[in-house]
Amino acid sequence: MNDIEVSFLNLTLKRIAVIMFFFIIAAAYVNAVGIGQYSNEKETLYQPASVKVYKFYLFDSSKIHVSLEGDLAAYATINDSNPDGPARNVEVTITFPEYLEPGVHILYLVATQATGPNAAMGGLASVRTGIRVFSLYPYKHPIFNAVSANDMNINEKGNIGLSITNYGEEMITAASGTITVYDEYNKTIAVLPTDTKSVGPYESQSLNAVLDASMYNLTAGIYTAVGNLTYDDIDMNYTQAAQFIVGELNVNIVDSTKELIVNATNKYHVTLESDWAGDIDNVYARITTPNGDMIKTPNIDLIKPGNGRKAAGQLEAYIETKGLSVGNYSFGITIYYDGQSVTKTLDVNIIDGIPPKIDRPPIVSTDTALMIIGGLIIALVVAYFLIFRKSFSKTTGNNDSRANSSNTNKSNNKAVSDNDIRPPTL
Repeated sequence: MNDIEVSFLNLTLKRIAVIMFFFIIAAAYVNAVGIGQYSNEKETLYQPASVKVYKFYLFDSSKIHVSLEGDLAAYATINDSNPDGPARNVEVTITFPEYLEPGVHILYLVATQATGPNAAMGGLASVRTGIRVFSLYPYKHPIFNAVSANDMNINEKGNIGLSITNYGEEMITAASGTITVYDEYNKTIAVLPTDTKSVGPYESQSLNAVLDASMYNLTAGIYTAVGNLTYDDIDMNYTQAAQFIVGELNVNIVDSTKELIVNATNKYHVTLESDWAGDIDNVYARITTPNGDMIKTPNIDLIKPGNGRKAAGQLEAYIETKGLSVGNYSFGITIYYDGQSVTKTLDVNIIDGIPPKIDRPPIVSTDTALMIIGGLIIALVVAYFLIFRKSFSKTTGNNDSRANSSNTNKSNNKAVSDNDIRPPTL
């Protein structure tokens, strides 16, 4: 390797070392602590004078302090082999009393990063996890938990359920419900009876009904299901509600940028919603501006955040207004989605003003940049070994030549036996 190659390699390795150094320093000052539980049990039923043991593991810090909180802390102890130590396992033992007042009781295990040299810079991290303990009432005690309603599309069927839990010691013989469906204008669309089920002590049941969108000629929109429960001929006189969507495959423009600055590059947004009961991938638009430009937006996905909420997303483009005068204009926009398209006309007002500062998105995304950096590092390592191997080959090649010359001279003087040690044939 010549001096230039050595200098370049040393400089590259130094830069890599500096980058890794800053990553390590940054990681050292990020305070964190975590709790994991070996079992998935987050709830349990109280049994008089019983004992429960839970195992946890602590991680993400070199010094972790643990403590107990909640109304059950007086009945619990921590078995910790290394208090305020690094990542480790701990046990929490709950010794229940002979009597515990009916209702819900909670025990929290709290892990806090113990004071260390870095605490002043980042603060002390803390996290907790809880165990809920139910002490049953000495009679029937139903709780109406929630209404659940699945989104559906036009002409489909969807399930609507009422969740009930019995926190009493007596069996509920017959629990049932009634579900009333309302449209966006609060008009009653359907009244659906649920099935009937018994609910034992500390048991939960889902009481279900089926809504047939085609039977009620439901159109696309947001609907509300309101549920009421009865148990053993007793009306709970308590309702809960949930929204759901009856959807169709369409995309609607609900908002767009209304004003642009003249003679400038402007960021332009178009907000979309869909009535579809699921996500819609790879949605994009082509925008025709008044000065004749045709702009294609990047692809986006319209994501449903949950039942009863529409899939939504925002398209983004950059509009040049150079050559246009102040005034009102119309943009033509075509939205493309799932093999379909819809064309709309959007109004925009071009006004005088200070040109906006536009931070255009980088040509290379962050993920791509990281991949490129990783590839460069790998390429540098490979180049290093190739250069080193090349230099090494030159050196060993000269030695091999001298060795072969020597062997040739020796072979002229005497015969070579099979027992001679020979270099491998390349």
